[in-house]
Amino acid sequence: MDERAFKRNKMQWVNALSNECEIRPTTFRIAYLIADHQNQTVGFAWPSLASLANKICMTTKSVHRAVDQLEETGWLEVERKANCSNRYRLRWPPGRKPVPALAGRKVDRNVPTERQRSPSGRDASVGRTYLSNQPKTFLIGLGGEGLGERFKDRGKYEAQIVSDYGPDMIGVFEELDRIDATAVEQLCRKAKSGSLTPLDISAARLSVAKNRGS
Repeated sequence: MDERAFKRNKMQWVNALSNECEIRPTTFRIAYLIADHQNQTVGFAWPSLASLANKICMTTKSVHRAVDQLEETGWLEVERKANCSNRYRLRWPPGRKPVPALAGRKVDRNVPTERQRSPSGRDASVGRTYLSNQPKTFLIGLGGEGLGERFKDRGKYEAQIVSDYGPDMIGVFEELDRIDATAVEQLCRKAKSGSLTPLDISAARLSVAKNRGS
């Protein structure tokens, strides 16, 4: 799936979920974050419960309840793993997934279509990572984009790091996110600026190894 289709599918999922009366507002906020964290390469998201709770000022118990509701209603598949973050895949309840338009299909122009143009100069699609209004704080800026601002390209650079340094980096990302919610973000920003080095990757792996051994 190309990047454009990947973003479109996420947006369709978020929009459909927003129209579900049974979904609690808190649950929708968590769903938005999980969708925002979806990685195109591996097909799932793996933010820790603590990280999700911190981003929207909630308790981990509230996040648990939100995830449980999404799973019970068929909107989310949760792969629970011991000693590491859950893996989340976006799902559609039976009969709810939009049917793709058929090639050459005629559109009834007497029926108005619901469409709203996005503001010019901005990408209106749902990004990979943190929402712009979330209380994230970082110490320094990297790659010409200040930490603490929305970094919608994070998924792209996570995938690049996994491709360059091996699939074990997925596990490293999971562990780093539990140790320090800013660590993966900083690696991705370095990758974007071209300043990421093997030494940075070695340091990340060492931090994970020390944490596992503690």
